[in-house]
Amino acid sequence: MNEPLREPSRRRGFLGALMRVTLRDILRLTIRIVIGVIALGFVVLFVLIHLPARQIAALEPVNEVRYLDQGWGTSMESPLRQTYYYTSQGSTVKDLRYSWFVHLERPWGYDRFADPDHLRRLGFIVDPMPTHANPHQLPLGFTKHFDPQRNEEVLDITCAACHSGQINATRNGRTTGIRIDGGAAMHAFTAVDTGHFLPVLLGSMTSTVLNPIKFNRFARNVLGDAYEQGKGTLRREFVAVLIEMLKQARSDSRHKLYPTDEGFGRTDALARIGNVVFGGHISPLNLHVGNGPVSYPYLWNIWMFDWVQYNASVSQPMARNVGEVLGVGAKISLLDPYGRPLPESERYRSSVQFDNLHKIESTLQQLKPPPWPEDLLGSIDRAKAARGQALFQQHCVGCHGPHPASDAIKMRDAPLRTGMEPLWQIHTKDVTDVGTDPRAAMNFYTNTVDLAKTGLDRERVKAVLRKEQKEFQRRNAIAIATMQQQVSTLPPGPELETVKESLAYAQTGALTDAQIEERLDKVNLSTINIGQGLNILGLIIREKYYSDNGFSDAKRACYEGFGMLDLPQVVTGYKPRPLQGVWATPPFLHNGSIPNLYELLSPAYERSTKFYIGRREFDPEKVGYRLDPLSKGGFWFDTRLPGNLNTGHEFRAGYVPYDEDNPQVQYGVIGPELTQVQRYELIEYLKIHQDGPTAPPDRRPADCVAPTATTAAGASR
Repeated sequence: MNEPLREPSRRRGFLGALMRVTLRDILRLTIRIVIGVIALGFVVLFVLIHLPARQIAALEPVNEVRYLDQGWGTSMESPLRQTYYYTSQGSTVKDLRYSWFVHLERPWGYDRFADPDHLRRLGFIVDPMPTHANPHQLPLGFTKHFDPQRNEEVLDITCAACHSGQINATRNGRTTGIRIDGGAAMHAFTAVDTGHFLPVLLGSMTSTVLNPIKFNRFARNVLGDAYEQGKGTLRREFVAVLIEMLKQARSDSRHKLYPTDEGFGRTDALARIGNVVFGGHISPLNLHVGNGPVSYPYLWNIWMFDWVQYNASVSQPMARNVGEVLGVGAKISLLDPYGRPLPESERYRSSVQFDNLHKIESTLQQLKPPPWPEDLLGSIDRAKAARGQALFQQHCVGCHGPHPASDAIKMRDAPLRTGMEPLWQIHTKDVTDVGTDPRAAMNFYTNTVDLAKTGLDRERVKAVLRKEQKEFQRRNAIAIATMQQQVSTLPPGPELETVKESLAYAQTGALTDAQIEERLDKVNLSTINIGQGLNILGLIIREKYYSDNGFSDAKRACYEGFGMLDLPQVVTGYKPRPLQGVWATPPFLHNGSIPNLYELLSPAYERSTKFYIGRREFDPEKVGYRLDPLSKGGFWFDTRLPGNLNTGHEFRAGYVPYDEDNPQVQYGVIGPELTQVQRYELIEYLKIHQDGPTAPPDRRPADCVAPTATTAAGASR
């Protein structure tokens, strides 16, 4: 009978206790919770940043830096070198302010995150001294530009951050860092494993927010005299950027976008560009898994190529450069905060700095391949190299060339090139022929995105593409007529055979107006290939900039690069590029899966299944980085993982010589097995191999700011 009275009694006891809670009790509880959260945050930071940072090797100190003569002078402060290193492109890391990056401290203590030795240990190249262009001694490719939306300078990451290399040579107890301008980086910029750049950057920002003493110190350094009135605004802006960066990291993790550990010196470039441009700016439904990481390609002589990118997908220099900037973080005006297309007049503006891209491109046109420094890496055995040259002509030149285009093809593809400015044709090889890991090429070939959400009008897109296609067909018809005349007048010999080959190549690309319209009718903006999507978006963004700034037709043609058209191709293959300077760009193959030239010239079964990467000490005998670990830290490249295959490009027993009348797919066997002696002879030659024909040494790039009458005439051809 008394049982029902117990429950109300308990309730009265709970309510009574609740009513006795004072404001002081609530404050105490709140403080304890906040302190507990902060303490937990610091514990998590310590565990995530310090304990498992097993991929970070010890710092490799150098006694001096040698700048090779690559056309930019041999001093650190050579104007062309400084222009390439620190000219902004218009990209940004989630609105991270330049002053924040300069003054941010590491998660523990007072040391700056941007301390040169800290960033060197993470794999970045930092010059020995500050310069006028780099007053805070940041890594190569780290600079700033003014963001008018934020009214502040933001951190800008340029192409030099990933396309600059260094190898180390130790002699008589002294280590020299040999700078390879335009070479391959050896950092893990995009890696999300603890201890790498991005996780430590997020850890530094998080600890700055959680620790009021650290934040106050940071705010005083950033704001100076404006500390008192600006501290609150700085905190809000800083937290907002941190949240956006954490969201991006969470999105990448949740979607498992990059399952293959990229490690040092690699990133899945095309997948990341596509995910940033189409997934970040338009819709998460456009995101694709990137499991085809590639090494950073070297940049010398690329201005002479007719196709660039590992999969030979882009032909126009400005299209290549704009795509890179968009992928690194340039802003594009496409949608409003609710996901609706912006008004037509406001759409397609971007933060891309076209004038600076033109300046960087002109600078790269003056970059030469690195010469082998015999005093640091050893003398060349000339007799041995001569035997290697004969092997190169026998086994390598057929693919790697270079293959100079005929005058007619040059006039078609790059009408603004002078007679002394060659155009090298790239003979793309299908993945089944070259046999290397197919993922990078196949992902780009098969992945599609939805551009319809941007409000693009299908007829406008067709008009833009039709203009490019019809101009190409006009040029192609002239080239075909010219070469047909040459075939009928040239005497038998190599020149005639070259013209015949070029004529056949041009005739396969000839389309009628009806065939062009048939292709255009198949364009579906809701399911368009990533390459075609980048082409369309890039064309319209460039057109918006040129129109807004009153560019003449001649100036547009000059900025685009020699009057080249933006006609991408999407193929399941890779390009075999010319090889001068290749010695300075290990590891090898497009995915960096082979550590040195000796293994590249060996059958796949003799290659390393797993090797250490992350140090710069050079092996001049096998030509690659030293493979012995520098310390307990470092990245172990496992060639058994997706995207990491070290197959293909094999010189192996069983090779059948190529027969044009009876071609056989040999799945990566490209030549007969070489003896050890022959491999070393080829390696000796590759140290001094010269590509040609090339431009004269006194050649200077065109000034596109004020096109000359010759330039204007060339653009109208």
